[in-house]
Amino acid sequence: MGNNTRSNKHNKQHISFGFTLVELMVVIGIIGIIAVLAVPNFARMQRQARIRGACIKTAQHFKQLRERAISTGGTYEIAIAFPDKYHYRMRRPDGSTEDFKLGGLAGPSVYFGGVGVAGQPPEANIAAPGVNGNDFPLGRLIIDGRGGATSGALYITNGRDNWAVGVTRLGKVATYQYMNGSWN
Repeated sequence: MGNNTRSNKHNKQHISFGFTLVELMVVIGIIGIIAVLAVPNFARMQRQARIRGACIKTAQHFKQLRERAISTGGTYEIAIAFPDKYHYRMRRPDGSTEDFKLGGLAGPSVYFGGVGVAGQPPEANIAAPGVNGNDFPLGRLIIDGRGGATSGALYITNGRDNWAVGVTRLGKVATYQYMNGSWN
């Protein structure tokens, strides 16, 4: 009997708590697949948010300038793509100027222009955006003291997505996105 009790003590199973190497590898594989699927979608959403933000910010600035022109009775002029495709310059009624970066902090990937677009928003004067994305007569948006403006469109792109800020003769400002072959 003494030998039996001794062998029972040695035959007890060893209980361990934790994960096996195979279980850890399966979990790491699943995380890797999720990352491969999520990263491109996140990058696309970030790219689209930058260009949309730049377009909306530019449109808001044009609206604010129109309100300022009406309240002061002065004429404001905006030179598009000046001095480069990332900036525009505003001239106040007193002749002073101020430069603005397209979209503020949108980054160098957003610039004036259009890539692979056809047709135009309702306010546009030409069939497709020019090299600098400017469709205003003489390359300038002029907003007078009554709120009227030169009609045209300003095209903004990141090389893939295209947006436009349209301005009517009455000074109404609207934004458009180029999708599925048309401006919406």
